Amino acid sequence: MRGPAYAILVLALWGCASHETSITNKWADDRLWSVLDAQDHRDTDRLCALLKDSSAVVREAAAMAFASVQDSLARPCLIGSLKDGDGHVRASAAYALGLVADSISLVELNKASDTEQDTAVQRVMVEVGFRAELALRKHDATWLISFLESDDPDIRTRSAQSLARLPKEESAAVANDVMHAVGVEQDQNVRTFLVAALKHNTTMEVTDKLKALAAGDSLPMVRVAALRALGAKQDPTEAVFFVDRLHDADQGARQTAVEQLQRIEGTIDGETLWKAAQEHPDPRIKVPLCELVMEHGDEATKAACATLLSKLAEGDGDPYLNAALIQARSSTLALDTLIGWMRPPRSAPERQAAFAAALANVRGTMMHARYASREAQYAGLASVGRAALLSGDAGLVAAAAEELVKEEGDVIALLMDKDTEQHAFASLLPIRDLEAHQLLEEAIAKRDGLAPPKHKGPAFNHPISRERLMHLSEGQQYRITTTKGEIVLALEPGAAPGSCVAFDSLVTAGYYNGKAFHRVIANFVAQGGCPRGDGYGSMDWTLRTEIGTQGFEAGAVGLASAGRDTESCQFFITLAPAPHLDGHYTRFAHVVSGLAVARDLQVGDVMERVVRMP
Repeated sequence: MRGPAYAILVLALWGCASHETSITNKWADDRLWSVLDAQDHRDTDRLCALLKDSSAVVREAAAMAFASVQDSLARPCLIGSLKDGDGHVRASAAYALGLVADSISLVELNKASDTEQDTAVQRVMVEVGFRAELALRKHDATWLISFLESDDPDIRTRSAQSLARLPKEESAAVANDVMHAVGVEQDQNVRTFLVAALKHNTTMEVTDKLKALAAGDSLPMVRVAALRALGAKQDPTEAVFFVDRLHDADQGARQTAVEQLQRIEGTIDGETLWKAAQEHPDPRIKVPLCELVMEHGDEATKAACATLLSKLAEGDGDPYLNAALIQARSSTLALDTLIGWMRPPRSAPERQAAFAAALANVRGTMMHARYASREAQYAGLASVGRAALLSGDAGLVAAAAEELVKEEGDVIALLMDKDTEQHAFASLLPIRDLEAHQLLEEAIAKRDGLAPPKHKGPAFNHPISRERLMHLSEGQQYRITTTKGEIVLALEPGAAPGSCVAFDSLVTAGYYNGKAFHRVIANFVAQGGCPRGDGYGSMDWTLRTEIGTQGFEAGAVGLASAGRDTESCQFFITLAPAPHLDGHYTRFAHVVSGLAVARDLQVGDVMERVVRMP
């Protein structure tokens, strides 16, 4: 999210570039191609030299390139460019510096802001300086509260979101201030984050306020935030309230309500859950409710629910519904059955669900049993973990490695010996399965008593097609026809040229047709495009992370990644502002129409067809 000042500067610069070249995106200017090449190769020295070019257009592009490169060694170059004679260059240098600022460079940035004569550039510097200081002081609750009175909506939004992300012990001191701010804040985005920040305040006044918001606020995003804040209190007596919210008009609120029911620790009335499960028309709500019945119901209710789940499992459900059914039925399924379902012909989402269910099965047994030895205690966990590691399935290897990292080193040694480690690595490709590689290396380091490895992005391996880029206009539109309706995106090649070219190439090849949205989180993102369908899939190439000035407000479209410079085919649509993603993820497009459709998406909804519009 940006304040208006930077947007004005960027639009002015684009206008100049279009006037000079009469081409649809700025990269047709031959002077800028060397900047893009240096950016793609992460060549700090070349970019520093380009900051001294005679052309202000080149200097501005070089400064912005450092937002993508994010090399701390560039700080002196960028600090020097804060005194450039061109305002666009100064603003871009400030923006890039803010992403790598330490306490020393922050002082220089604030000095430049104090002496800046151009009010638009100065506002950029103030916003950037705040973001940089926020990274250094993100756990200072009192400091964050002080910025809720700023007249800059960007600063207030970031302050509110940071308050919402504070742990309980740090947010308690400002609970009354947050409650007051909820009552007076007019900006809906800021207000939503402030409501989320009430999650650790357990007073009756706050609980009543959250219930009122969850049940009656006109904005779905506020209702979702209130439901999450209530769920964080872990009060079983609130279960009936969440059951009532299962019929909210907003899909995201309904899904959030069932998620909060799943989080409650303690006994919930099984009959209430069973009644809700029988009555609800949406299988994606019905199935997790049945899973809760299997945990909280009496024997008769459990039996009735098990019968319903068995009937649903006999149907021709999609892979994601089948995965939910595996999870819901896990308490009635034998461990050997679940391990067997971790293999084809089960789909990737189903295999992941079987793995998760098998883990839960084993961990549940471990909590209530006594063992003669440590080896015996972890024998069940070892059987599940090894089945995943030896499966030849990169997604299961990654999921197993994530679980291993949670254990102590000696336990990891029991679960993964050298032979299993080698077999797991042998099944992975170096680029496509990079995430699984990284997770395995982390688990091995912990097992062997070593420091966590510092993961580096892959080497440059996917050059941008200049010919294809020249045929992409700023704002080129694409229609995504989903099972819920149409979403239209507009590309932003000026900010993310490599990402836009890759997306256009995949669309042209028909890659996205039939791909599902495998991850949907209300008030956050809808993510799809995974070739596996479980979130662990990628391509045999990676893209460079590309950072522009526009942030992740609602409707921004970004690329998923497993770390810097690992992006490929998976993309996400932000359903609400997500400023914590700014500077870390590539934004390459935005929603032109159909954001309401995106907010109505559920896990398993399909992109039936994605086409480039004339």
